[in-house]
Amino acid sequence: MNNHFSDLGRYISIFDRLMKMYYDHGLAGYEIGWGQQFYVEYLYDHPGASPQQMADRIRVDKATLTKIIRKLTEVGYIRVVGDQKDRRVKHLYLTEKAVPAAERIKCIHAGFYDTLSADISPEALALTEQTLRRMVENINHKVWHRMEEPDGTE
Repeated sequence: MNNHFSDLGRYISIFDRLMKMYYDHGLAGYEIGWGQQFYVEYLYDHPGASPQQMADRIRVDKATLTKIIRKLTEVGYIRVVGDQKDRRVKHLYLTEKAVPAAERIKCIHAGFYDTLSADISPEALALTEQTLRRMVENINHKVWHRMEEPDGTE
């Protein structure tokens, strides 16, 4: 199976690049791109979420999340509100300026999915999603739980 990794890795890389291009083009007028769209969409669906909730869901490190929050705050897309009971906790909300971008993201998702899934059966799509989810979990375990040995073996 190892001899197939180059093809699998290449297809994942191509898929990633094409998605970035698709989303960056679709969001060209919104001051955000591929890198920020996940966060805008998450806050659209989960207003008042904490940065920790976003980090857990999107699976991103705190430094990257801090940078994204700063960028979205600078462009006027989110506001940060301190928790009234626990000053250490922050809640994130989209601003009115961000709502059209969030709605555009939803439209881009629909169009991308329609294109992506053309001529593929619902069963094949479900199996692909299940397989990709398992692959993410496999890699997530290695990356986020830190490997014990520098060469990647345990």
